Amino acid sequence: MLKTLMLNSALILALLCLETAKASTSDDTETSIRIAFLADIHLHDPYEAAKGLPDNGLPKDPLTGEPLLLRSMHGQLHSTRLFNENYWVLRAALDTIVQQGINLVALPGDFSDDGQPANITALTQVLDEYSERYNLRFYAINGNHDPTRPYSRPGGKTDFLSSDGSEIAVASQDHQACKNQQASLCTNALQEWGYAEIIATMSDHGFMPHQADLLFETPFGTKEMNRRHWDWCNHKNQCIAMPDSSYLVEPVEGVWLLAIDANVYEPVGDYSNRQFKGSGNAGYNALLHYKPKLIEWISDVAGRAKAKNKKLIAFSHFPMADFYDSQATTMAQLFGNQAMQLKRLPHQSTTEALAATGLTLHFAGHMHLYDLFTSEQHGLLNVQVPSLAAYQPGYTVLTVKQGNHANIETVVVKEVPNFNRWFTLYQTEWQYRLNQGITNWPASTLLTTNYSDFTNAHLKQVIRQRYLQHEWPKDLASVFTQHSVQRVLKLAGCPISDDLPSDFLESTAMLFIDDYYRARNAGEFAELEGDIKIYHQLYRHLVEGQCDGSLSSIRLEQRVNKVMQLILETLNSAQQDKQHFNIIL
Repeated sequence: MLKTLMLNSALILALLCLETAKASTSDDTETSIRIAFLADIHLHDPYEAAKGLPDNGLPKDPLTGEPLLLRSMHGQLHSTRLFNENYWVLRAALDTIVQQGINLVALPGDFSDDGQPANITALTQVLDEYSERYNLRFYAINGNHDPTRPYSRPGGKTDFLSSDGSEIAVASQDHQACKNQQASLCTNALQEWGYAEIIATMSDHGFMPHQADLLFETPFGTKEMNRRHWDWCNHKNQCIAMPDSSYLVEPVEGVWLLAIDANVYEPVGDYSNRQFKGSGNAGYNALLHYKPKLIEWISDVAGRAKAKNKKLIAFSHFPMADFYDSQATTMAQLFGNQAMQLKRLPHQSTTEALAATGLTLHFAGHMHLYDLFTSEQHGLLNVQVPSLAAYQPGYTVLTVKQGNHANIETVVVKEVPNFNRWFTLYQTEWQYRLNQGITNWPASTLLTTNYSDFTNAHLKQVIRQRYLQHEWPKDLASVFTQHSVQRVLKLAGCPISDDLPSDFLESTAMLFIDDYYRARNAGEFAELEGDIKIYHQLYRHLVEGQCDGSLSSIRLEQRVNKVMQLILETLNSAQQDKQHFNIIL
């Protein structure tokens, strides 16, 4: 557990000024400024969402008897994130932040499930509570889930859980499923809000000036949200006022937080129709085209920060750099350029354009993984903050010290009170699916003792239910699911040393795939099933050219060799994504 003194912003300011005046060499812990970054919370509040709905068909909380609007476990195990348990993990994470004496918290987007009124309201209540009780100050910026589109629209899901374990559709009143009476339940709490509604509700948490902020500005010269927009016009002279919530804030003396709204909602058809694509796959590749004035403002901010000797820390929802450790070409060759969310990877030219603005440190979310990448030119460090709703669950803390020194640490949220509170309701779902002969999930998924282990069980099922089914070529997937480690190593042309343990060689080759995704998601703090020393040995064979798939004339074996290269290189490079490291700002 990290240790620090809890200092309010006024005391921090006073200490910084005192140290500057005296050029003191006292302990950094007395003057350090700490900021926690919580990305991809994806909050869904099952209690809030159930309010106003008939409760006779909804599952009830096992302790309080309150009705719950829960997503099914079947739905969770087909998604890259957990939907329900983030209700508990958000508070657990904030509690550890309070215990560490941190009072500045940045939220780099996707803080809600899909920007629904129930979830934005619930999140705001939590942030209000921690602000009032513990003097936390929150700085949020939007992600592609909040909002899903720039303006409010109907919302709903088809995989909510009923009391008997079946899945039901629940949607907003204006949703077509409700208009056609195809939804089981209808509630406006599930409408998907746009910018105006989200920011009006969360205005106290970054989007508008805080009374303690020393500086607040936007690219538009105003804090008023109805004037914070870009004018996009097409060849028909049809124009759209596209909202942008970006802002610059100085929460304490000497530190500038730059919150970048990197959402790009590309218009579809005539602008007058107000139809847009989602921003999930757009990111900074599209932003350079659609928001050039934003890039100019970022460059101006970076220039002023340098001139004024301010420490500039940028954060946004989308990555500014490669998060796959230069493996994208290999991944595209093996799985296709549409797989593994490769569309979300910033081009190298995009990264260099962003680095050229003068930014040197950026915290991002979106990918639900932990990764570090520094651009070749200009030295822009992109830190991918892990999600609280996926393996490994955690957040990242930046400690700004005296001079230009800083430390970055990622904290795993392992223990979460009540994380298994609704497991009996999932057991009802499992039994229902069994009785109905519906494709089921392993009951062992619920046999976990802490939240971190639960996210590991979730990841294993996502690999089997989603990645292997929809991203891996069937023949490659079959090789790893149906053969042993020893057989796969032989197919890959790798030597099998006498000192390799027999139990390792006899294991199913799914061991490789599971550990590949663990390492890709969690970097150094991935808890691998295989022995890292054995992986290092196999990697040495690879580097030394001993795993030579080119010797085979069978194309499948060459591709197995390529997959093993990807896995072993990822396992090796993940060790470079350190849980603790120091930087110079």
